[in-house]
Amino acid sequence: MSRRLFTVLVLCALLALCGCGSFKKSLFESGMSMERWRSSLTEKTVQAGDLTVSYLERPGTGETIVMLHGFGADKTNWIRFARYLPKEYRLIAVDLPGHGSNARDWKRTYDIDSYVKGLADTADALRLDRFHLAGNSMGGYVSVLYSSEHPDRILTLCLIDSAGAISPRPGEFRRALERGDNPLVPKTRSQFYKLMDYAFCKKPFLPWPTYSVLADRSVELSSFNEKLWNDINTNRKDIASYLGGLRMPVLLLWGDKDRIIDVSTVSVFEQHIPHVQTVIFKDCGHVPMIEIPKVTADTYVGFLDGAGKTAVPAKEAPGEAAP
Repeated sequence: MSRRLFTVLVLCALLALCGCGSFKKSLFESGMSMERWRSSLTEKTVQAGDLTVSYLERPGTGETIVMLHGFGADKTNWIRFARYLPKEYRLIAVDLPGHGSNARDWKRTYDIDSYVKGLADTADALRLDRFHLAGNSMGGYVSVLYSSEHPDRILTLCLIDSAGAISPRPGEFRRALERGDNPLVPKTRSQFYKLMDYAFCKKPFLPWPTYSVLADRSVELSSFNEKLWNDINTNRKDIASYLGGLRMPVLLLWGDKDRIIDVSTVSVFEQHIPHVQTVIFKDCGHVPMIEIPKVTADTYVGFLDGAGKTAVPAKEAPGEAAP
């Protein structure tokens, strides 16, 4: 067999494999493993109350930063962000109940109080005394409620496009909900790609087949995610009444092109939080730690370096493409 013919046959075999879901998933998992390695993160589990909680950890000799993802997402949302945080910090990115690698129990009620309890049990299981807490979207919602209940354990709080407050100006997502459409629970691949347009202003580069695998996974989990959404909204709380009790330094980060939670929501947080520092990212969407991880991390580190003690007026920060 000639070398040219052999090469053609190998390429044909690879192209055939590319259509195989298991091959794409294997390639995706290999890519995620490499991403975790580049950020020095290791996947672990801990028994927290009656839940086995999956999390990513990077060891460090200094203070601990705990990071919470948003609805329908998971701990991997923080991988690239973590890459730009100083090595002395111990980093922990947690899968919230019913998300990521955690069990999905149709008999369990996943209301917002259960998420707060899940975080409390996880912090206890990991023997975290005092730590920095950062949350995006629903993770910010959980972070506010946990911090209001356990203020003595939180060194600083970082809220990134946080859910939980009523936006003064209804955004595109709220209008979609009013039409009976929930972009956060895609049931088809095309709806998943529409969700990506909602989440990002400039969709970050992710190597093939990342988006394809994530689309398939999202569609597969759509029924359960719909249950999660309904559970959360059975006992929804307006966190405005909790914000005044946040006595720790708070950093508020927001993308000015957020289509899920309108940037006008910043005013609600600023009105009630005693010590808040706000940065609004220009030309950025709902998940800055994914869309512009270095800029977001650098802004956060500057806040931590200054101990977040001085509240400053809102300012705009330039966006930056993900590496």
